[in-house]
Amino acid sequence: MKTTLTAVTALMIAISPLAAQTTAPAATAPVTFIEQQTNEEVLGTDFVGTPVLAKDNQQIGKIANLVFDKDGRIAIAVIGVGGVLGIGEKEVAVPFDAIKSETKDNKHVFTVDATKEQLKAAPAYKTLNDQAFNQRVTEWRQKAAESWKQAKEKAGQAYDQAKDKVNEKINENKSAETPKAQ
Repeated sequence: MKTTLTAVTALMIAISPLAAQTTAPAATAPVTFIEQQTNEEVLGTDFVGTPVLAKDNQQIGKIANLVFDKDGRIAIAVIGVGGVLGIGEKEVAVPFDAIKSETKDNKHVFTVDATKEQLKAAPAYKTLNDQAFNQRVTEWRQKAAESWKQAKEKAGQAYDQAKDKVNEKINENKSAETPKAQ
């Protein structure tokens, strides 16, 4: 007991200078609140729905979404192309620096150095949610196919057993009906 008490006391004496050297966490600055938007600031919601024009100034789509990188900068513009009133629309993505912000006929638009045909031919942009959903659908289909296969096997076995019993009964009845030779 004395040995344990001595060891604990020695340990506490040894680490006390280390504890004294640790620094307290830095105080965080108080949050400041912003009262209004400035002329240099643009709301993210102002981008979504903004027309995107091709080099020939024909509208080829609208901004459907913006993708931010880990540093909080806009990295990708997702453009909705095709479809009618958003139905049947395909979303394609381009680097945000590939689109230019302009004013045409007193309206804010974006332009991209691509044609409508190029955007329609581009691969659809898949979000992580889309990819996860597609993976789940694939897994569900595989499970459904396996369940169907197992059900068919069990049903086939039950059918074969029932068929065998029916055939046995038919044969028994035939045997009973056939007069026995004396």
